[in-house]
Amino acid sequence: MSYSALTVLAVVALVRRPSEGGAAVRGQVARQVVFSGWDGVPLVVFFAVMMSVSVVALSATMIPSFEAVGVLGRVLTLVLVRELAPLLTAILIILRSCGAITVELGNMSWRGEIESLQTMGIDPAKFLLLPRFIGLSVAAVALTMVFIVVAALAGLFTAQMFRVAPSMSHIVTNVESLLYPGDLMIALVKSLLFGGTIASIACYHGLAVHADLTEVPRRASRAVVEALSWCTIIGVAITLITL
Repeated sequence: MSYSALTVLAVVALVRRPSEGGAAVRGQVARQVVFSGWDGVPLVVFFAVMMSVSVVALSATMIPSFEAVGVLGRVLTLVLVRELAPLLTAILIILRSCGAITVELGNMSWRGEIESLQTMGIDPAKFLLLPRFIGLSVAAVALTMVFIVVAALAGLFTAQMFRVAPSMSHIVTNVESLLYPGDLMIALVKSLLFGGTIASIACYHGLAVHADLTEVPRRASRAVVEALSWCTIIGVAITLITL
């Protein structure tokens, strides 16, 4: 079974008999969102502030004047919103959740619990794959939004400190010239694809564990590396397509 096949199974499970096991599936989705999303907010806020301050401070030293407001705004938009926000958020989710999901499903597969679910007439795609796909996708999008908001506020504050921006009211008035709707849309599309990619890779390697328990940590390590690689490739591809 491939990554794409797992994704198709999750999508089919979503549209086929949507009311089946609704409470159980929603509970699994909520737990995944809390673990991958809510619990990761402090780390996302920290990285958003640090990256935004670094980018704006470096830009301010090169263009130290009020005329740099437009340049700084576009730098924040292009570098932080379109590129770093979805990618760094995906990296944090990979580090926190990808290996954990692989280990969890790997142990279940090794103990034969997947076959037991099928024997009881329970669809593993519905109760195992779907909550993780939805949970990671929702977490990726939500954390990307948090990153963008925090990075924007930290960047504006840094610009004020370096005296390369006029009043905050001027910036708010001209925000439409700094942040285009397309920039935000690209960031959200990237984060959604990243969340689905991470879920697909983590579930694939978890379900690939069979007879050897020592295969679990090896699969978890491979899942993290492959998720990082694929998210980077997808991000660069979207950037090149949307130039």
